[in-house]
Amino acid sequence: MEPWMMQPITFSAKDVPSNVQAHGDPLVITLLIEEWGVKRILMDIGSSVEVLFYDTFKRMELSNDILIPSTYRIYGFNGTVNVPKGEVTRRVSNGEGYLDTLTTFCVVDVVSPYEAILGRSWIAGIKGVSSAYHQRLRLPSYRGVVEVLGNPQDAIQCMQLDIQQNEERRSRQRREKNKAKEIKTGEELEKVLSQAITAYETGEKEIL
Repeated sequence: MEPWMMQPITFSAKDVPSNVQAHGDPLVITLLIEEWGVKRILMDIGSSVEVLFYDTFKRMELSNDILIPSTYRIYGFNGTVNVPKGEVTRRVSNGEGYLDTLTTFCVVDVVSPYEAILGRSWIAGIKGVSSAYHQRLRLPSYRGVVEVLGNPQDAIQCMQLDIQQNEERRSRQRREKNKAKEIKTGEELEKVLSQAITAYETGEKEIL
């Protein structure tokens, strides 16, 4: 541990954005992944892995050939299971030289309002502290404590889009469930009719 790594990192009420005094918005920041400016990066201390969504991966003009196979699955908050397309290691920086780290991302092909997720292992790796309430990520550097500001507007848009996507997913699931129920009902009705016809034909033969 270098002395500069042990600088205290604190937040105060003065750090809260003046226009978002009372909020529950996530911390959404912009960083460079290699030379690409990636917006809508969710800082999620509840995530055990760093995630790069496949749409972002393609926008960065990366090829599937560089993906390393993953041996695990990702379980979402709603219990859904996603099999990663693979892993890729890329340099993450803030463009100012104070934050520069190689990060292994899990590439996941799911719909998300975010472009990437940085979890608790990444935050711990830079010895940083994130505060969604203060909308800031702070980390020690040899030139003092550095901060990356969140974008409240992006956070609100992501939350609204996430709500919309979840509602569309639930509606799709309801339609699929109703369709499956209709198919099952039709199959049961067809079975009953078939049995009735068979019984009727059998009865006629017995009379004859």
